[in-house]
Amino acid sequence: MHQYFIDEPNQIVEIGKKVFLSQSDSHHLINVLRAKQGKELIVVHNQKKYLASYLKKDSDRALLEVISPLSEALSQTELPVEVVVACGLSKNDKIDSIVQKATECGMSSFQPLALKRDVVKWDQKKASKKSERLQKIADSAAEQSKRLKKVDVKQLLYLKEFVNQYRTYDIKLVAFEESAKEGQHHLLAKLLKNIEKNKKIVMVFGSEGGLDQEEVSFLVKNGFKTCSLGPRILRAETAPIYLLSVISYVTEIEREF
Repeated sequence: MHQYFIDEPNQIVEIGKKVFLSQSDSHHLINVLRAKQGKELIVVHNQKKYLASYLKKDSDRALLEVISPLSEALSQTELPVEVVVACGLSKNDKIDSIVQKATECGMSSFQPLALKRDVVKWDQKKASKKSERLQKIADSAAEQSKRLKKVDVKQLLYLKEFVNQYRTYDIKLVAFEESAKEGQHHLLAKLLKNIEKNKKIVMVFGSEGGLDQEEVSFLVKNGFKTCSLGPRILRAETAPIYLLSVISYVTEIEREF
């Protein structure tokens, strides 16, 4: 069953109420899915899920009727901790993939970083448009994976701005391949072993060019810890997904046993 977010603050989502989808979601429902009257779908509002029914097209927007709330069991789709993925700038297809897959795996926010070895550069004119494009990819992935929250795609930051903005996070890590080469594979497991609900994690990943040693040293001086993601060297688009998979296992799966 397809899911859409209801974000407009003036819309009231209650049983029996009528609500509109956004223009982009309306286009998807009406023109891509070719929905017929009565088609049921899921809408999310204020982190709660509801069953809704498509009524008609009204001024190029889909008009829905809210039928009933959905059980909490169907709404437990968020990681119990907040995870920010901070990445250097990879080529379009790779950074698109990171945002899409990381959203599916539970990422809270995506923070683009301008790093020395990035294979691509975003100038000021491009940066805002690039973030808007990635936000659309994240929104679509959040709906597809039945998330309760949308992922927030941030504006591009340089390292000095970045460390100041994320100074108060509980766990601050850098994925550094030299740590993997040296066999330092225990730190991530140790930090996550007893992590409490609602804690905040941020991890920095390089682009295809990796991280410069001066950048790593700067991050370490500002409270970040270098960390291995296992004995194998991972691609730029693989490493964030590995991290989120480990966090999901530790906080959602392992603790169920």
